[in-house]
Amino acid sequence: MNKVAMGLALALAASAFAGHPQTINKEGFVGVNKTQSAQSLGHSKLVFTLLGDATFGNDMFPNNDNGMGALYEAQLDANGNPVLANAPVADFVGGSANIGFAIGIWHYFDLGVTLPVYYDQFTAEGKYLDGLGGSATIPNTKVGYVGNLKVDLKARFPLPEDQVFDIAVFGGVTAGTANAEKQGLWIREPEYINKTNGAALAFGTKNTTIKGGLAITMDASKLDGGDGFPFLLHLNGGYRYTMNSDYMSLPFMSAAAEVYFMDFMSVFVEYYWDIQLDDFEACTTNPVDGSKVCGKNRDGKLDMNQLTGALVFHLPVGVDLHMGASYYLGGDKFITASTLQSSGREGGVVVERIRVNPEYTVYGGITWSGFLLAQDRDGDGVTDDEDKCPDDVGHRLNQGCPLGNPDADEDGVCDAWVAEKGFESEFAEVCEGVDQCPNEAGEGDDGCPLDNPDADGDGVCDAWVSQKKMLKKFANVCEGIDDCPAQAGSPAFNGCPTKQPDPDGDGLCSPWVTDEGAMNEFADICKGYDMCPGEAGSAANKGCAWDDPDADNDGLCDPWVTEKKMGFYFEKAAEDEAMAKEWFIDKSCKGIDKCPTELGPATNEGCPLGNPDTDKDGLCDPWVTEKNMLEQYDGICAGVDKCPTEAGEAFAQGCPMESPDPDGDSLCSPWVTKQKMLDQFAEMCRGYDRCELEAGPEWNKGCPIEDDPDPDKDGVCSEWVATKKLQKEFESVCTGIDRCPDEPGDDGHGCPKKAVEKLDGVTFKSGKATLESNAKKILQNVAKKLVNEDSYKDLKIVIQGHTDNVGKEKTNQKLSENRAKEVMKVLTKAGVKKDRIKAIGMGSSCPVDDNSTAEGREMNRRIEMHFVTPDNDGTQCESNLVQ
Repeated sequence: MNKVAMGLALALAASAFAGHPQTINKEGFVGVNKTQSAQSLGHSKLVFTLLGDATFGNDMFPNNDNGMGALYEAQLDANGNPVLANAPVADFVGGSANIGFAIGIWHYFDLGVTLPVYYDQFTAEGKYLDGLGGSATIPNTKVGYVGNLKVDLKARFPLPEDQVFDIAVFGGVTAGTANAEKQGLWIREPEYINKTNGAALAFGTKNTTIKGGLAITMDASKLDGGDGFPFLLHLNGGYRYTMNSDYMSLPFMSAAAEVYFMDFMSVFVEYYWDIQLDDFEACTTNPVDGSKVCGKNRDGKLDMNQLTGALVFHLPVGVDLHMGASYYLGGDKFITASTLQSSGREGGVVVERIRVNPEYTVYGGITWSGFLLAQDRDGDGVTDDEDKCPDDVGHRLNQGCPLGNPDADEDGVCDAWVAEKGFESEFAEVCEGVDQCPNEAGEGDDGCPLDNPDADGDGVCDAWVSQKKMLKKFANVCEGIDDCPAQAGSPAFNGCPTKQPDPDGDGLCSPWVTDEGAMNEFADICKGYDMCPGEAGSAANKGCAWDDPDADNDGLCDPWVTEKKMGFYFEKAAEDEAMAKEWFIDKSCKGIDKCPTELGPATNEGCPLGNPDTDKDGLCDPWVTEKNMLEQYDGICAGVDKCPTEAGEAFAQGCPMESPDPDGDSLCSPWVTKQKMLDQFAEMCRGYDRCELEAGPEWNKGCPIEDDPDPDKDGVCSEWVATKKLQKEFESVCTGIDRCPDEPGDDGHGCPKKAVEKLDGVTFKSGKATLESNAKKILQNVAKKLVNEDSYKDLKIVIQGHTDNVGKEKTNQKLSENRAKEVMKVLTKAGVKKDRIKAIGMGSSCPVDDNSTAEGREMNRRIEMHFVTPDNDGTQCESNLVQ
């Protein structure tokens, strides 16, 4: 069952998603010790806790006040009358452990369950009262049991994540699961005290307690955009209400500070205060006569405040280790007449006075926490393990990072990145299209500013307004189409000073001629339909002027000329003035320009030529050959340069001649062989270097060896030397195979000499060479080590038998030899080869202790395992005893 539980725990830890470090308190929530943080665990975070306190000594009992503070045990005399035994408390030990789990529900709620486990141990010794005399002893008493089960809930206010302050409310219910018959002396909680009579149950009552409070946390790490100092301050205040009015109900408050020095280590200090509001009665009952005396607690209200400090180590996979201590800050305030029940003691045990808080306690324990689901702390739908910007709300298509403004100039046309990232649908309500002028607001479909729609200010729109179908857009500025855009006119005459059938004189009629059906009337002036009535143009271009046919002025026509099949006209225009005039051609060209924006010769298809010999080594750059221009540059360069940007030699195809042996290992670089120049460099190198930039031996073809053949410099070769059959190459450096390649050794196998090993536990029946049963098991483990471990498996061994000096020397010698042989026999049966092991008897000749004492003689009766080295055959006595 334990193995199954351990397997489930390991599987859970391995599958949980790691989170940023948070200290967990005794209730399984974010916080320290008893203080709650206003921060929450987070969605699906699971926590297991084992945290507690321990105290030692009896400082809680004032055993110097006329017997007050002692244990009083009711006994019966021979006549059946009760008698009291007064026995002061001594050797008190107490411990508490809070075992529980908690889970984060969404991002704002945490639920936890905790079960305390308590343990007290004490003794007491004194005298019987009432003049009977004699001693009374309450023997070593050990009491342990569970406390009251607690269920807690925390709710965090949904404030912004970057807010420095967090606020939460917390509460809980404690059920009476403690056993009134199994109680100790250390009162764990003040609500276990009956305020009507001062009696208390240390481990808990059967009462239900309700707790509620408020937590405020300041997180300084959120300052400066999340780059602040990792410091947290927690403030708590609340109230614990006990459903039974006879028991104490009280407010509490605490303050704690945490500092995260590193991701894996933090320290906290906590001040915690339980505040007693109501006095309680303390009643003392005399078991002899039954009389009872009641009054207020002798020391007044209890002073219950303490300071706790601890260091927390945040280990991988969510494991935290807590180590610290608590110190009681209050004065010596004791409960008078506190009755505690002790199982198995007739009449119970009475403690007249006891303090609620020990002066010192040790605090510590372990917690584990991890997320069961991958987190999305910025809430953008991209889990943190895939989110490139986990703290900033972003877009799933941008790896969780925020997107930029899709329309920076706010002209309704999307910036180019929107289309590039395929976000058109995401921003359909903001913008559309692709903005060619993203930095300035435009009015056109391309997002660029438009020209003046009415340049001459006559209320008639320039032609481009109609061409771009934007008449409605500029309806409040102009209308119609201006036949005379360069001079103000009348809307009645289409923007011209007077109504003209062909205002630009290109022989094509203004649109109004067609619209008014007056083509025949002006047949001798114009014909056709002029798409650009305000500027002269060719009929082939619908009355509009031609674009520049040769933008870079290199004499070659731009691609659009060919696309519009106008090459013939622009080529002949230079020779035929009448054709140029007829077709309104001001500039001629021929051919096709492959680089219309760069000036270049016709021989290079209108593209600019580069330097034919950039590195000036006499060899032509590759483009010269590619363009069949070698003859054109004859006398300047020849051939083809394989390294056009750096000067080189002709035999190396224009590349610089490298050093024939750049790594200095006396083997020639490959180019020497390829250029058939081995004889030329015979004095510098030879052969063929496969690793021309790394020095290496000739037997390894010029490449460096993988590793040092003897890294620990003990003269024994690393294993790879034998694997690659290179023993001869390194025979002047090392020999053999090193079983300990990382440390120098002198045992003949590359390992440090093994010290003599006394085979403890290998014992024999008295005066015989017969092994005890447990000795064989020990020797089997020794054999496994000799056979399997690298540093042992090639060593030769000498088993030495030794005796004390009792008896005859000859007898001792024979006995020690037989015992050594018996050990050797067991080892060889267990797998140790016979040629590795030898057995000898040393008798009593090599003691390690004084034979005059029983202890010394026992030390001398021994079996030792010695290891043979080049300078020690393992048969010598190696005792340091001076006799």
